[in-house]
Amino acid sequence: MTENQREQKYGSKKINEFSAALPWLVLPFSPKTSRHATALIKTVLKDFFLLQHLQKFHLTHYPVISVETGLDEKIPFRPEYVETYMGFINFFIRPISMMIKRLGFRNAAACCNDFVDFIRTLYKNASKIYRFCLTTTARPKYLKDRRFRMIHAMDPHLLCVPSLHVSIACGTYIWFKRFLAGGILPEKEAAERLMEIKKEAVAITESVLFVKQHSVNCIPTALYMLSASMDFLNMTTEEAVEFMDCLFRDKQEIPAEDRREIIDYFNFMYERTFLENIYSDSWEICIKHWLTDFAAATGQTAPEI
Repeated sequence: MTENQREQKYGSKKINEFSAALPWLVLPFSPKTSRHATALIKTVLKDFFLLQHLQKFHLTHYPVISVETGLDEKIPFRPEYVETYMGFINFFIRPISMMIKRLGFRNAAACCNDFVDFIRTLYKNASKIYRFCLTTTARPKYLKDRRFRMIHAMDPHLLCVPSLHVSIACGTYIWFKRFLAGGILPEKEAAERLMEIKKEAVAITESVLFVKQHSVNCIPTALYMLSASMDFLNMTTEEAVEFMDCLFRDKQEIPAEDRREIIDYFNFMYERTFLENIYSDSWEICIKHWLTDFAAATGQTAPEI
């Protein structure tokens, strides 16, 4: 298929209309991409699923602290957002399908590898915090919906700070912002695709709080991790602040004064970690400092740094 034919067929197709299965069927089995895809799968199993399930079955004994605050009570539990929450994986998988179909696999393979490596790095970086101290929140025991039953059965809920949902959601938006700025797609199409990704990234970030899978503390620490540990992404403080300011902007469930307090808290937490990082030898030190300080202030125990 020629470039013009691909543009005519796929140029106006929404990202959420692309296959969520195609990358799983192509990337692990192509010589051009298999090494990168396999590495991602191994990292997710080792640094996410195995990490918390070993703790669940008492085979590891990391400290666990609750990271909830009173501010979380101002965000109501809204189970109807669970579909958005559980659409997280398809959210970052479908853009890979878009690249494969829109550019052709031969041209898209290197881009797909870069993106897959980026996602893998986020999992590896977050695990540096998780292996220092596991974090949790009190989830409502809501079992009326099969999706919540699946969440409670499959997710031990021990990896809250920093939120991988949030870092991958916002990170996907920033990654594609950089990628599409290279002129690989026509300007109008690139702008529309980026807007679609950003809108979904914001919705996913909101959903983790509405379904009570995370605390307000999990969002700014995730964005800080993006800014401080992903040099090649070069996410600026302005981009982080702008993303946080988009949250709950059109959500009637949260009164305006409560929303402002929540956004101000996001900014305070992000600035605290980011400014401390200037004087740190490694990006994760300031999150570890915050965890030990928070634990001490709330009568909990975190390990010494």
